Amino acid sequence: MRTVRTIVSAMLVTSIAVGVSSCAPAAVTEPDHKAKTTACLIRSTTVVPGTPENQLAADLVEAKIVYGLAAREVKIDPATEEVPARLLQALQAGCVLMVSANTEYISDLAQFAKDHPRMIVLFIGGNISASDQPANFRWVADDALSSARLAGFFAAGKSTSGDVHLFVQPVFAQSSSIRTSFIQGVKDFDRVSQTTTKTVFVSTPSSKVLTAELQNLDSSNVAAIYGGKSIWQSLDAEQLDAPYLIGADLQLGDSVLALESRVQASVERNTSKYVLNAVSSLLDRKFDSDPLYRKPGALKFQTVELRLTQPDSIDGDLLEILSAYEQELAAR
Repeated sequence: MRTVRTIVSAMLVTSIAVGVSSCAPAAVTEPDHKAKTTACLIRSTTVVPGTPENQLAADLVEAKIVYGLAAREVKIDPATEEVPARLLQALQAGCVLMVSANTEYISDLAQFAKDHPRMIVLFIGGNISASDQPANFRWVADDALSSARLAGFFAAGKSTSGDVHLFVQPVFAQSSSIRTSFIQGVKDFDRVSQTTTKTVFVSTPSSKVLTAELQNLDSSNVAAIYGGKSIWQSLDAEQLDAPYLIGADLQLGDSVLALESRVQASVERNTSKYVLNAVSSLLDRKFDSDPLYRKPGALKFQTVELRLTQPDSIDGDLLEILSAYEQELAAR
């Protein structure tokens, strides 16, 4: 039986498109807070694959199911709207918890939280100093680069061909830095294991490019794919003698993916507990945190992770050195 997290992510696409209110289960305990109490994902109208936003949207749907409060998206058009004015409009509409990962909004959200102490902001990623952080602003680190490095290390350990293939969609968030970090992870594995692994990089603007490239690979190969839904949409789930696939931002294990039988490892965000904690504090009227709520180590606090759906199928020695490597990265 799938967990609540699984149900949540499976509902995500339709729930966000038509309004989260349609996703409530058939029997919900009547909440004791005002229906206007709303948690909102603050994001741009421009969608960038690879940010924490997809996972945060799923987390808010989960919070709706668990707590019964309203949840929705607030999209800001950077070309036509002023962020502070749009945030005020959202607050007046009931958005008393604002969740965001758009680093362009971090300063505006911090100032907005300072000006409106009876609401909470939860921000994932970016950087903010403690001196600029009001008590009702919660900050949690995001680190796509360390997780890419971890994925590169794992890919090199999983490959039996001496090669790993890295496919990155150019519009994927931090695509150039992810490429560099992934390759560094491959080199780190070679250093530890005294092997030589070649990283074959392919810029992948479309699913057509990806599909054509994967047809040339077999089960001795490992391919890591960093791309949005458009990159994955035409992948053949029934391909025989296919390479081992590592994904990113797929909510692997928490969603009903046709590809899940092929994609057994993925770089994922793990932010649910922070969203649910913020909702709980909001409903308990605990707006301020003292000391300030700060989680600076993404790997340490597992805000990001390399998720393996079938760890029992991985060689035990590889799992052991992967765990040691993750601890090494987390300690930096």
